[in-house]
Amino acid sequence: MKMWRKFLFVALMVLLAACGSTGDTAEEEYTVDEETGLPLNPDTIPEGDFVVEGTIASMNLTPQSAPEFVLRSPEGRTYRVRAQALPDILYSDGEAVGVANFVQGMQVRATISQVVGGPETGNTRQFVTDSLVIVQ
Repeated sequence: MKMWRKFLFVALMVLLAACGSTGDTAEEEYTVDEETGLPLNPDTIPEGDFVVEGTIASMNLTPQSAPEFVLRSPEGRTYRVRAQALPDILYSDGEAVGVANFVQGMQVRATISQVVGGPETGNTRQFVTDSLVIVQ
């Protein structure tokens, strides 16, 4: 009787495997940023770089050498991004943004790169940018 159950289990697993996916996955179509040719505000994170245009949902400005922003796209997708040093963040016209002038809701644009942290971060994927710009 036990052998019969094992046989049914194996047969069921074989059938499930045979009826499964063919391995073909649909490639997500991204809106492409005209300026860079990179995906713009992707719903799923693509391999490689991408561009985010949206607003600052929240921010942690310390340390000032590596501030962290949560950017929200118009569709509501959020991205947690480590940015360049605060003195290097500029308005789109090139004017410097004073530290006291950062507020939630500011319009931003950034090209995002992905890095994998080491063991101290649990080998997680982090988003970084050195091109965060406040759009006026």
